[in-house]
Amino acid sequence: MGALNKLLVLDDDSDMCALVAHAAVSAGFEAAASTHFEQFKTSLAPDTSVVVLDLMMPEVDGIEVLRYLSEQRYPAGIILISGYDRKVLKVAAQLAASLGLDVRASIQKPFKSSELQEVLAKGGEARRPLRGGPADSAIDVEELRQAIARDELVVYYQPQVHIKTRTLAGLEALVRWQHPTRGLLPATAFIESFEASGLIGELTWLVVRKVLADRKKQSSQAARVPVSVNLSALLLRDLALPEKLLALISEHGATPADLVLEITESGLMKELHTSLDILARMRLKQLHLSIDDFGTGYAMLQQLQRVPARELKLDISFVQAMLADESADIILRKTLELAHDLDMSVVAEGVETVEQLNRLAEYGCDVAQGYLLGRPSPTGALQKI
Repeated sequence: MGALNKLLVLDDDSDMCALVAHAAVSAGFEAAASTHFEQFKTSLAPDTSVVVLDLMMPEVDGIEVLRYLSEQRYPAGIILISGYDRKVLKVAAQLAASLGLDVRASIQKPFKSSELQEVLAKGGEARRPLRGGPADSAIDVEELRQAIARDELVVYYQPQVHIKTRTLAGLEALVRWQHPTRGLLPATAFIESFEASGLIGELTWLVVRKVLADRKKQSSQAARVPVSVNLSALLLRDLALPEKLLALISEHGATPADLVLEITESGLMKELHTSLDILARMRLKQLHLSIDDFGTGYAMLQQLQRVPARELKLDISFVQAMLADESADIILRKTLELAHDLDMSVVAEGVETVEQLNRLAEYGCDVAQGYLLGRPSPTGALQKI
């Protein structure tokens, strides 16, 4: 790791500043320390890639510092440290994430220099958060229409793997925008603009058509696995949705079993009062429904018996926190038990380590998806299956 990576620590304890600085230098960083907030603001440079922040300061608390960093739209990775219990650290990390900050880790005091070095070794380059910054600024409606007309929206595929057999279980279709000036943009950079403009329906149907067209080109029909497609919950207002989907599937020589339609938990909650008949008819027509981002919505447990879904997708936040956060681990394990009791299969998103995969296997999770098992790849990769 080059010396150009810069770390800044804010802690009123000079000995702790020295410990953090030593760990940072050992990990290849150029380190600086501040014991006062005003000094910290002066020392915070545009190329600072990591900020280590103590939550308890005499003149200003860490939450206020997080708010300041958010207001400045600061892209540095944040490592939180505190002598308080882990629940306080957890709440602070959740708040920081909600403010659009890039939280790398939370470390409880006292800790060894080697613990911090391990965190820093996982990556010190600044990663701009999803919210804020020029890449996420509002996109006007005409630009969105042009993106559709010029065929700038492309589909990438990420593999889903059976945990027991480590064989391919399916693929998830992920839309990307090959922007003429900004390069390849992830969905997080433009989905909200499509929703706000009223063009989300056009985008959804475009993706479904591209997926079905790609599947038709596959050389090995026998090796085909289902492809999961994100379906906007706004489409659940259309009573003819099941028939439109079946017509499109038939047009491309596919079957209902070729697609898994993912709808976010929050989207289902918003539209459930008008969409139960649509969801029921989708299942009657053998269309496979999956509840995406499960665990991030509200009061969904009481609705599970009403939504005719066959699959749950565990939100990435639970998967990535389960090894270090006891409450996340319990929620994940109990959700798996509940889903299986309801005869639903479970897909875990965001699997990045062998340890996470092994824990999911221990709990009986069915399918895993994440960088450990495969990154999203362009359309051509689908034809090689």
